[in-house]
Parts: sequence; structure tokens; C-alpha cells
Amino acid sequence: MKSLYTFLFVALFSMATVEVNAQAAQAPAATGLDVYFTGKWAFNVKGTPNGDVSLPVRFEVKDGSLKGYYMDPDSKSEKKMDTAYIKEDKITMSFTIMSYDITITMSKKDDNNATGTLMDMFEVLGVRVKEEEKKAQQ
Repeated sequence: MKSLYTFLFVALFSMATVEVNAQAAQAPAATGLDVYFTGKWAFNVKGTPNGDVSLPVRFEVKDGSLKGYYMDPDSKSEKKMDTAYIKEDKITMSFTIMSYDITITMSKKDDNNATGTLMDMFEVLGVRVKEEEKKAQQ
């Protein structure tokens, strides 16, 4: 009887382990908002103590997950965001800029515009940067 219980325990444990490994191997599918936010954006933060602030950002789906980048105003180089994820039809991103840890939450407004808040205190307007506009500025 002991060996039957041992066999059942080993069999159940083996099946549980195989199922967990199979789920971990699958990359999450891109959502509609992943695709919507992919590309370059110009965020404008309204009403900060330093006035309105422009923040260029970029998102991409890489290895099945959303990655975000922002333009650091000090070094003028692109830096990776600490987090960028989609939850309940909003994209949330967190990163450190000018010695401040900030969080921005944005929602889709229309095909090329998004709205949201920085730290739930300041209004943020986002406009998609189109390749034609980028080439015209150069």
C-alpha cells in the first residue's frame, strides 16, 4: 500500500512540474494596446513646477513583452524604463529621470493621441511621432 501512495505522489508531482514548465515556455501574446503604443511618442507633461516638460518615449514588443525607453535630458541618450506594462486598457511606465522616480499612466484617446497622468498629479498628453514628421524636422 505504501508503494501505491509513493507512486501516486511521484506521478502527480511529475504532471504538475511538466504543466508549469509548459506554461512558462509560452511567450505572452501581444495585446491591441501593445501594438497601439509601439513606436515613438512625444509626451508633454503639463503644469509641473518647472513649467510644461517634453519627454520623447519609445515602446517596442521584444521577446513577447513590452519594453519602454525614454530620452534622458541630461545625457541626451535613450535610457530603458524600469517597467512598462499594460493593465486594464492603460499603459503604465516607471523610470528615474533627473533623480526623480516617476510613474506615468496613459490611455488611448484616438489613433495618434493618448492622455494620462504623471504620478496622478500632472496631466500628460501623448502624440505619436510619425516618420514623415521626423524626417521633416531633420
